[in-house]
Amino acid sequence: MANHSLEVLKLSVLFDNHFFDGAPTQVHFIENSTMVGTWIDEQGAANLTIGLDRIQFMNSDQLAFLIAHEYGHLVLKHPQKTLEIQQQYGVNSTFDEFMLSFDMKRDYSKLMREMELEADLLGAQLVLGLGHDPVAGASFLLSETKSIQHPEGTLRVAKIKSGKESIQAEDFSGTFGDLATQLSDAEVLAALVPSYTQPIDSIDSTVKAAVESWPASDTEGGYAGDTLHGFEVSVLLTVAVLVCALPRWWRKTSGT
Repeated sequence: MANHSLEVLKLSVLFDNHFFDGAPTQVHFIENSTMVGTWIDEQGAANLTIGLDRIQFMNSDQLAFLIAHEYGHLVLKHPQKTLEIQQQYGVNSTFDEFMLSFDMKRDYSKLMREMELEADLLGAQLVLGLGHDPVAGASFLLSETKSIQHPEGTLRVAKIKSGKESIQAEDFSGTFGDLATQLSDAEVLAALVPSYTQPIDSIDSTVKAAVESWPASDTEGGYAGDTLHGFEVSVLLTVAVLVCALPRWWRKTSGT
């Protein structure tokens, strides 16, 4: 697991230097969680949440694609766009998403899923530039079910596979040369992270990371990449069916 955390930090340093002039993304390693996502805090800083249970069995290709996909959201400013879309549709929670009318839910879902596909394609460009196979990297998506925010995993992988030949690899040649000392700082930090519960800054503020039991909730401007799962959808559907059926059952049993 330590090697996986170290690889996440190295990728974070690389992408921060390549896209954001080295401004550090706050990396939150969450114990006993599969949550993965990016969000912007009230100070405007980018945050990356990584559930340690999600990455523990990933290979190098898969881990690189996961982080590249999440950085795709940041580069494409999806956290900001998500907030705008949620405000437009009056969505503040998963329950609000479920309660949208059919037409509004269809349009809302289309906008949210399009961002996932955009992040997939940019992620594929990034991992190609790092020498990884984007199709192999995205293979963990095959088990992902469709949700309001996410297209079905098989569709996402198929789109990457069909467009692989036309995907242009990101050029990192101007970034790698200056990373030697920064990556060594990340290695030192990765060795320290499990012993702390508060954010730790490297000497030159290249990386910020922390191990937490659970991420802060209701963060303004937040974007969670994987917050809606099939289980939650099933529970909400069950509750909705019961709510709709209850008046009919009551009238039948009461004889009115």
